[in-house]
Amino acid sequence: MRIVIVGGGLAGMTLAHYLNRHGLDVAVYERDTSIGAREAGYRIHINSTGTSALYAALEPELWELFLATSGMPNDDMLLFDERLNPRPGRDKSATEGIGVPTDIPEHLVVCRSTLRRILHLGLEKTVHFGAKATGYRSNPDDTVTVLLDTGETVEADVLIAADGINSALRAQRLPQVKVADLAARCIAAKVPITEETKAKLPAQLFNTFSLAYASDYTGLTLGPLERSNPDSPLVKKQDQDFQDEATKNYALSIFNSRVELMMPDAELFAATPERLKAYALERVASWDPALVETVRLWDVTTVQPLTLRSCGPVTAWEPSNVTVMGDSIHAMSPALGIGANTALRDAHVLGGELLAVARGDKALLDGIGAYEEAMRGYGYRALRMSAAVGEKVIGHLPLPE
Repeated sequence: MRIVIVGGGLAGMTLAHYLNRHGLDVAVYERDTSIGAREAGYRIHINSTGTSALYAALEPELWELFLATSGMPNDDMLLFDERLNPRPGRDKSATEGIGVPTDIPEHLVVCRSTLRRILHLGLEKTVHFGAKATGYRSNPDDTVTVLLDTGETVEADVLIAADGINSALRAQRLPQVKVADLAARCIAAKVPITEETKAKLPAQLFNTFSLAYASDYTGLTLGPLERSNPDSPLVKKQDQDFQDEATKNYALSIFNSRVELMMPDAELFAATPERLKAYALERVASWDPALVETVRLWDVTTVQPLTLRSCGPVTAWEPSNVTVMGDSIHAMSPALGIGANTALRDAHVLGGELLAVARGDKALLDGIGAYEEAMRGYGYRALRMSAAVGEKVIGHLPLPE
């Protein structure tokens, strides 16, 4: 069974590790030209759903490397107003686990780009960089021909779209899935965590995640990442690029605003990082001085604008040997911080179903159908929950019906 995964992000690579670990034939095609070709994101929260998936997929040494480069924050998420007065908190049980071993942490924070580097270790011959899939052909012999933008083609028995919210494969396989602009915009940046910067910020912001927001839903977040064991021998045996990235402590900071209150998109996405930082400072100038200081501490080289979008849920479809996972099918509001975890859960569930198929315990379409039915359940539930919280605390639009 030849399995092709399009997309070398967290979900696709976790699935590739799981399949490879169990001896299945898998290849990954990734549009980036190399693992370090771009900034692959910021700090993310990994809950029990995500840790379970990674624990099942990674070889022990890579799992230990993941733990060493992760942070273990306080298990709380605090909300404030723009004067740093506490607001009512949110339910910590917003997500459910999937059989968590008792010897792994339930909550971690990790740099997305560091985790992506870890997921590429050991699969150097499996991942093909500089290859973007533009579509596919279903063949009479029940195989699939994957079409690449290089003009090359790849044959597969199973094709998995893990190529994100703009997935060309999903657009072909499930054209009924619509992507909605949630009418909110963000400016994201990293704040280096040093003794000096920590002294300038209030201690109550150094929890799992903090969000301060005003009555018009303009908000500012802080999510620290302090590595658990940056001096680990497992870190030191990696190349210099890995070490340089995986030993830096920082906090993710995001300024967010409803689109009608933000500068026009044409200006926002053309602005320099310096201009974006200055704009955020202007918008929070009247807030508590500690929150203003948070923006002042932004590392300008990490500043970029973002659009909030979400897939809309759709009714069940008939399974085929082309399936979807992660942001390609349930990209969601970041309000609950469970998008990456839901994608990692896809890798865990789909990996288990494909392994059952490979062992002869299930027919291929039965296995894929079982994954898709489960994914629609937990994935769309997470999508709707995230949208509901986002409406309340970020003020973005609801999901379209």
